[in-house]
Amino acid sequence: MGMGLSGLASGFDWKSMVDQLIEVSRAPQNRMRSEQSKNSSKTSAINEIKGLLANLKTDIANLGSQDALLKRSASLGGSATATGWTASASTSASAGKYTFSVTTLATAAKWTGAAGLAGGIDPTLPLSSQPLGRTIVGGNFTVNGTIVTMDSGESLNSVLTKVKSASGVTDAKFDAVTGKVTIESASPVVLGASNDTSNFLLAMRLSSGSNPTSSASLGSLSLSNPIASANLKTQPTQASSTFLINGTSISYNTASDSLQDLITRINDSAAGVTASLDPASGGFVLTNDTTGNVGIFVSEDTGGMAASLGLTAGSLTNGADAVFNVNGSAVSLTSRTNTLDSTSHGITGLTVTASSIGSDTVTIASDSTATKSAIDSFISKYNAVQSVIEKYSKVTVVGTKVTAGILSNSRELSEISKSLRQMIYEEGTGVSGTIKRLSDLGVGFSGVENTISVTNSTLLSSKLADFASDVSSYFNTKKSVGDVPSGGLIERMDYLLGNLVTDSGTAKGALKTNLDTIVNQNKSLDAQITALEKRLESQRSTMEASFIAMEKSQSIYQQQSAYLTKTFSGNSN
Repeated sequence: MGMGLSGLASGFDWKSMVDQLIEVSRAPQNRMRSEQSKNSSKTSAINEIKGLLANLKTDIANLGSQDALLKRSASLGGSATATGWTASASTSASAGKYTFSVTTLATAAKWTGAAGLAGGIDPTLPLSSQPLGRTIVGGNFTVNGTIVTMDSGESLNSVLTKVKSASGVTDAKFDAVTGKVTIESASPVVLGASNDTSNFLLAMRLSSGSNPTSSASLGSLSLSNPIASANLKTQPTQASSTFLINGTSISYNTASDSLQDLITRINDSAAGVTASLDPASGGFVLTNDTTGNVGIFVSEDTGGMAASLGLTAGSLTNGADAVFNVNGSAVSLTSRTNTLDSTSHGITGLTVTASSIGSDTVTIASDSTATKSAIDSFISKYNAVQSVIEKYSKVTVVGTKVTAGILSNSRELSEISKSLRQMIYEEGTGVSGTIKRLSDLGVGFSGVENTISVTNSTLLSSKLADFASDVSSYFNTKKSVGDVPSGGLIERMDYLLGNLVTDSGTAKGALKTNLDTIVNQNKSLDAQITALEKRLESQRSTMEASFIAMEKSQSIYQQQSAYLTKTFSGNSN
């Protein structure tokens, strides 16, 4: 700054004076910043109130649900002879007691296909390559105490030759017609020992006894191989085609599909059955997915797959309907399923699921727990709104000191508090029953306070238990005067709260409008502060330039004075 160093020539600290003058001139700016700070506090307060009002709006909607106001409980008890039953009741169920006696449970129909679908085995080929349904493990096994050692690469005939040499065995042979192995002996044969290492006896389905014979044909189906090589005794006449189960088309391709693929396709189809392979019989079984006395129908096309699976020669085991009566009636009722609902017993809203034969009594009663909880939640959130409004609008006087809340001048807050209070006092239009105001439920104001509480818990319990429909009418009645809802408490309060907290659309809520106004005020103050700052900086520059000029002049004067003093002081001698 050169000569701009404060007081370098004059000895006068003019820079500090400039700073002080500028600071004094900032008084309006400081007032504006203070106003902005107050606006920020107002914004926080309004947002807090707005959030609590939004919570109340959500809570009042939850309170209006039929499940909250008209919930029913269904309990089982009394002199029950049944076990594992369950019961439930909807809001439409009427209170009462009903005794159910189930004499027959519903079962699913089953279609059992022909047995022995698998082709035979070749006793001359290695056991490891035979379709036995399990992998042969080489090692040793015991016959009448004689240890027989075999290898999975041997043929069945080779192993049976070894068995013939066992103690007491007169013959061991394979019957190609029945597909079974027989061990002949004059006395009962004891097969196996705890230290056997081969599963040959299990694979041959042999057990100790007189002349042991395989319990079933040794040929087994392969579920994983393509159908063409799955060891079916009878192959389909067409390699690719369809057949019908309960009218649903099931496709197949013997070259690319395995039997497991086909089972999965049936189970995933709309046929409504579950297919499985019975390992004991070697046949397929179809079981209805639903219970009841309904059939299963298999229709073959020209492809022949259903016949190869033994399904066209199957037999039906009929499903059964559940049979029961209610309250000891001589008239028996039936149900396709063991879930007994109004379609079978005619009792609106009641469902009983029976898992065993027997009797039990179902008691339907109003469940006021949910309603009481919803009302308590509403009271809590309503009081939270009123309390925070009072917190920010209250004016307190202690002695000569007056303290005003940040929103004490807000007329809107006063109106909100008043409107909410009126909602509690007012009677809704078209509300029927014994409950016209919240006070009829035993809920009211605590003295002159704006908050509410349960003032008569006995009355509340009585109304919730015995007048559930009246409670619902008070909260849920729909009625409007013009475009303004005037019916139940929920409709009226939801309308009021919506007008206060709506953030978007063509009709912004009152609180959002206030927030927008504060934002605009702060923007205007920002602009004024910026403009004032520019003027102050200009004033500072002007004053500093003047003082710098003064310093320069003072410096020149001092230099000239020193020169004159030096010159004339020499001539005086």
